[in-house]
Amino acid sequence: LTRDGQLRPVLREVDGQAMTSTNFVLLDDVPGRIWITVCTRRTPRMSAFSADVDDGYIICLDENGARVVADGLGFANECRLDPSRRWLYVNETYKRRLTRFAVAADGALSGREIVSSFGPGEFPDGLSFDDQGGAWITTIVANRILRVSPEGPVATMIDESDPDHIAEVEEAYRTGPVDKSKIDAIRSIAFANVSSL
Repeated sequence: LTRDGQLRPVLREVDGQAMTSTNFVLLDDVPGRIWITVCTRRTPRMSAFSADVDDGYIICLDENGARVVADGLGFANECRLDPSRRWLYVNETYKRRLTRFAVAADGALSGREIVSSFGPGEFPDGLSFDDQGGAWITTIVANRILRVSPEGPVATMIDESDPDHIAEVEEAYRTGPVDKSKIDAIRSIAFANVSSL
């Protein structure tokens, strides 16, 4: 988007395939490098609201072009570099986990590992880091903000959950895929299904 209001596509396909459900774009500190998450290859994307689908991926776009650097993710959502800039973290929303990859100088990702798995109704969406390296996670449905410490333990920082709503979505999640209307039906006072920080 230019200052005079003109729009120009940056990227529409990668590795010869059209990008379907682009979710998040992260500008790196490395000049010209951009990380992009694509939730799923499925259309409509709601058909991937299931624990059984793992076709999300991460793209690295830099001076060498665009390429898929991580694949097989369970609904790739927000991604962030940790404060050390050595790791790229990504929320796998419908696998209910936070995953990270080691970042090489050329943007290659390796050493995939699960940092934390989450419980009933805790579908990780938004992600941010504090100065101590703690990952702050928003969870849709459970309507919570969690902090995953660098050592691993998870603390609930804010909770405005509705047990009846969580139970209803969990039942749909067991049979999958979850209908978006169930996710959006959160009954809350302040957050209205917090999804980003």
